[in-house]
Amino acid sequence: MRRAFAAALLLAAGPAGAALFAATSVEETARSSDAVVRGTVRSAHPRLAAGGRRVVTEVEIAVASAWKGAPGATVRLVVPGGATGGLAMAVDGAPAFEPGEEVVVFLGRAGEAWQVMGLALGKYRVVDGEARPGVHPDDLASRALPAGERVVGPMAVDELERRVRAAR
Repeated sequence: MRRAFAAALLLAAGPAGAALFAATSVEETARSSDAVVRGTVRSAHPRLAAGGRRVVTEVEIAVASAWKGAPGATVRLVVPGGATGGLAMAVDGAPAFEPGEEVVVFLGRAGEAWQVMGLALGKYRVVDGEARPGVHPDDLASRALPAGERVVGPMAVDELERRVRAAR
């Protein structure tokens, strides 16, 4: 009886909602970042974090150009989530990376590694000259932005670069 009740509760529970982000501008994200780079994902390797209770993915990006900062020819970053050794961990709002993918990432220092600033807000996938963030517009809670600044969203790579470089 208890098992049937527990099963009914699980079935009645709907899926968890997606992450909701406060709308932010490209310029705000750039100002809060230590580096912004455009490059190609070389590798993405999930592993167990210290203690073995969480999964993280180590990502290596070959830097084609640095729009802010001087991170070097390669950046290594760590993002939460991934699957390894029969253990999977999904983190709502965390960016995902695929080898060969062209990206623009907004980075902050995390010890020896880098982290993506603002999770999915700080990663854009570049496709046919357009930069597409990992956040859908419906997942942004609207708020007033500073005059002249543009909310994180799909845009031409050239415009994204211009906005990052102009951010003060």
